[in-house]
Amino acid sequence: MSNSESYPPEFGTLMNKPTEPEKSIEPSLDRTKDILIPVIDLEHLNMEKLREACRDWGIFHLENTGIPSTLMSQIKEITESVLSLPFEEKRKLFGVNSPLSYFWGTNLVSPSGNALKGALRKSFGHLFEGINVPLASLSSLLPFSCSDPKLESFRVVMEEYGKHVSRIVMTLFEAIAETLSLDLSDDRKKSCLSESTGVIRVQRYPPCTESPGLKPHTDSSMISMINQDDVGGLEFMKDGEWFNVTPLANSLVIGLGDMMQVLSDEKYKSVLHKVGKRMKMKERYSIIYFVFPDKDCMFNSSCYKPFTFSEYEAQVKLDIETHGCKVGLSKFLTNP
Repeated sequence: MSNSESYPPEFGTLMNKPTEPEKSIEPSLDRTKDILIPVIDLEHLNMEKLREACRDWGIFHLENTGIPSTLMSQIKEITESVLSLPFEEKRKLFGVNSPLSYFWGTNLVSPSGNALKGALRKSFGHLFEGINVPLASLSSLLPFSCSDPKLESFRVVMEEYGKHVSRIVMTLFEAIAETLSLDLSDDRKKSCLSESTGVIRVQRYPPCTESPGLKPHTDSSMISMINQDDVGGLEFMKDGEWFNVTPLANSLVIGLGDMMQVLSDEKYKSVLHKVGKRMKMKERYSIIYFVFPDKDCMFNSSCYKPFTFSEYEAQVKLDIETHGCKVGLSKFLTNP
């Protein structure tokens, strides 16, 4: 089997199709610039550096996370191995009976991993595929994985990696709350950052430099954690310009999501990002961890009308069904 046969059939056309100029929220820029984003040391947290990274950037590298190097190697190896399976085998392996799901062509995916209605119809064209792994559902994968060694290896590695990223993000969330002088009770912390909502998405982008992989968007999460390879391609917007996130060995990339913007009363902004054209003709892999608030978590902010996270999710779903894209927080502004 050629490697191209492991991709969704639609990609064959899209990878050879000339790209149209972006018509969305990004300005008309021809080149993305290189810039050094902040580096935060989790083992020796400098609160002022963390505050500046959140306030001025919304995105930063995180190093000394405590994840064993052997586990980092394992998760990259198993991700490449599973995503390189034949297309139809992946569809069957992560079909309707599996707690995990396989998706492609759109980033408009619910936390459960289903492409939202309207997403494929209006937004297909993202050149990537992925597997959605809700961490709370991994134990229910056992009946499927016990007879498939590769799937069982995938489950075991994801479960172990999930324990580490959950720990890291909670530590980081508590530190960020401290930089905002937020006095959150334990119950409020667990509601704002609900471990049961944690989901890992492993994604693969074809070796194509002419087409962008993922269009500009913000994440609905509180915090997103990106484990990207050395191919690069991740870009973010700062002060109206696009910049490359240069891969940094032995680190993770942290991006603030929409709910952090609300919780901070817009002191910190959700980072607008995309996967652009890569300079290397190589496949790109990324492993992303998202964590969300509880559905009934209520947000009260001077910048926004009171709303629960479930109301925000419902608005995002409606936006996608109507417009094919997420409008974001603008519908909840007190003074739109």
